[in-house]
Amino acid sequence: TMLRTEKGKIVTFLPSGRVVAADGRNILQLAQDTNVPIPNACNGAGTCGKCLVVLKGPATPPTDAELRFLTREQIDAGLRLACQVWPAGDVAVSVPESGPARILAEGAQVRFRRNPHIRKVHISIPKPSLDDQASDVARVLDALGPRVDRTALEPKLLRTISEVIRSAPQSASDPSKSSATAVLAGNRLAAVEPGDTTDSLYGIAFDVGTTTVVGYLVNLNTGERLSVVSDLNPQVAYGADVIARITHTMEDPRGLRRLQGVIIAKLNAFIGVLCEQAGISRSAIYDVVIVGNTTMHHIVLGLEVRNIALAPYIPVVTQPLSLRAAEIGLRANPQARVHLLPNVAGYVGADIVADLLVGRIDRRSGTTLMIDFGTNGEIVLGNRDRILACATAAGPCFEGGNISCGMRATSGAISSVSLRDGDLALETIDGAPPVGVCGTGLIDAVAQMLRLGILEETGRILDPEDVPGLPPAIRRRVRSTERGNKFVLCEAGQMGAECEIALTQRDIRELQKAKGAVYAGIKILCSHMGIAPEEIDRVLLAGAFGNYIRRESALTVGLIPQLPLERIRSIGNAAGVGAQMALLSTFERQRAERLARKVEYIELSSSKEFPTEYAEAMFFPTKAYA
Repeated sequence: TMLRTEKGKIVTFLPSGRVVAADGRNILQLAQDTNVPIPNACNGAGTCGKCLVVLKGPATPPTDAELRFLTREQIDAGLRLACQVWPAGDVAVSVPESGPARILAEGAQVRFRRNPHIRKVHISIPKPSLDDQASDVARVLDALGPRVDRTALEPKLLRTISEVIRSAPQSASDPSKSSATAVLAGNRLAAVEPGDTTDSLYGIAFDVGTTTVVGYLVNLNTGERLSVVSDLNPQVAYGADVIARITHTMEDPRGLRRLQGVIIAKLNAFIGVLCEQAGISRSAIYDVVIVGNTTMHHIVLGLEVRNIALAPYIPVVTQPLSLRAAEIGLRANPQARVHLLPNVAGYVGADIVADLLVGRIDRRSGTTLMIDFGTNGEIVLGNRDRILACATAAGPCFEGGNISCGMRATSGAISSVSLRDGDLALETIDGAPPVGVCGTGLIDAVAQMLRLGILEETGRILDPEDVPGLPPAIRRRVRSTERGNKFVLCEAGQMGAECEIALTQRDIRELQKAKGAVYAGIKILCSHMGIAPEEIDRVLLAGAFGNYIRRESALTVGLIPQLPLERIRSIGNAAGVGAQMALLSTFERQRAERLARKVEYIELSSSKEFPTEYAEAMFFPTKAYA
């Protein structure tokens, strides 16, 4: 049925369903309230131009923001920005569908000692009698031996233990005893189960990123990874970066609860899918490890995040946490535990600590630079003696945000740009017709522009006549506009593209700001370490962007120090790998805690050197990497 407000306004989202238009709420806000995902990078500020919808029906006139991002022809065809349009009557809103995102689940593999926090022990419990009136708990603890803590017993265990051991089957080897299984969390008795259930012991590691979420199902007995599932973080409907999410919690009294609700729902959905793929029950999940940046970590727990965005940027908690999974709403075994790795600071979180478990920076004498690219670019520099870290506000540029034709790494995104026979050669994800350009394609394209001489080191796109020897096909790609030159990557109709895909002068500036922030952070960490960037022994690129980016292109645009290629390598989704290591090893959990304490966090916003370094780092290198 369709419900109407007093003024009779109905918004129908296609193909998702219908919602009632509350007075004063725009299309994006209505979509958020009904879990209709509309991609956006600015949470309704009107600055990203990404929340495109097709609207049919009466609506408010175009705003200045819409006129800045859309042509009059596009507006006449019904294309609007969801955050800038309010229904003036019954409207139908079509949300453009995008293909599945290219989400990286794999990462560098490292050897470590397996010793899971949760384990099962099959025991034989003497049956009670008039001659043996030991308590039920005492008989279980005696069967386990002296290494188990005899005092750390939760009320739920005490309430159920009598019924469990009396329903346990008779021991096959001794009729005077019952067969049961003790579930141990470290040296603490967590649960008792009737019979021998030692084969049923599984755990899940979650990497909760700002943009994507990955879950890994692992057999805790064998260490075997059984299944992997990934998807976009549903919180992207509330903004592309952590600041937008925090702002949502500050502006909407229900914002924090809503953000926590959608991510917990996603994690529970993942648990269901992983268990179904492996043919096991949710009750077989006994341990969960979660990593993420500090904001994602806090939102999962339902903790206040506003102070992370306000100076001096203090989180609620940084130490590792271990609690019952049910306390945060995860649906697994009733006694399942959830462990969250420690954070370092407000903008260096548990995901970076997981990266450190994989990178093994603390075990090398040489200096390693590790970068996890994203809207909040985390940078680590260190060795076995000292580890420094900082975070830079790189913005969503590396994920296609704030770029006129930018998009996430989904089907149709231009992901690679090279030169072939005097012209550009493009590759798209899935080989689909080009729709836009993702972060790796952006870096490639700008690197080629620098190699061709089309871009000055200042970032200005030159007129083709000012670049001698430019191939004719490339010359035709440089076009003049009212706001400076643009460089056309793909013409409408080329490779099946429906519209032109080009980089504007503003797009180049966005990349300069993003790469300038990262490189300035690197320079400041090097200064604190007392070395020059060229003295770095090893560079590790973490995350999906770091995995797919061409090292040559990263060097050409000045995103990383000018070092030999053999010193630079990708470690993939190291956060996901580190989460699995923590799931399978208490030693790695302890090591994570030590690493988090060892890291010295450098706050760039208070650094006197940062403005100068940032301004200098925005320039492109004078010599392109061949």
